[in-house]
Amino acid sequence: QAVAGENYHEQWISEGFAQYFALLYAQETRPPDAVDGVFRQMYRSAVDVSDQGPIWLGYRLGHMKGDSRVFRSTVYNKSALVLHMLRRLIGPVAFSRGLQRFYGQSRFRRVGTDDVRAAMEAESGTSLERFFERWVYGSDIPVVRPHWVQEDTATAGADGQAPGGGLLRLILEQGVRVHDIPLTATVVYVDGRTEQVLVVARDAVTEVQVPV
Repeated sequence: QAVAGENYHEQWISEGFAQYFALLYAQETRPPDAVDGVFRQMYRSAVDVSDQGPIWLGYRLGHMKGDSRVFRSTVYNKSALVLHMLRRLIGPVAFSRGLQRFYGQSRFRRVGTDDVRAAMEAESGTSLERFFERWVYGSDIPVVRPHWVQEDTATAGADGQAPGGGLLRLILEQGVRVHDIPLTATVVYVDGRTEQVLVVARDAVTEVQVPV
């Protein structure tokens, strides 16, 4: 409540952070399956109304049709999911420091999206221009086509035995309009073990190499 948006466009900041903080708290206090279910519900609701406009439209979302569901799904749910992607993109430490910087500089002021971006860029040391352009000011939902190739990199040791080992090449293809998208790849081994790997699609074709 100590930070106010410059105008109606910036409603996503207060509502998105509030919604996302509730999710972070739930992750610490609720069963993982229950929290995953909430994420999926929020995702579906945001995608269903994505053609109604970006989160930056604020209260104008659904206003002409008198459909408050569009506002809730976008300004609350999609905003929280965008912040979740941002946290995964730059890492939890940089995200936390960026939030502290943003709050420290913004108390008792009216601020906007550029202030959030500047604070996160300062702490992460990376440009977030395209991320904010696509996810805050834009409304299109990207499609990622994943492919994978497994390569055997095992080499014979001194005893002539080949140690277990290999390389998994994950290939992520996007369309012409490229987004920055953090994704979770789950590697399933033949013995039933699973391993989750954070990968980020940044280009029209992104390749990530995972030792297995």
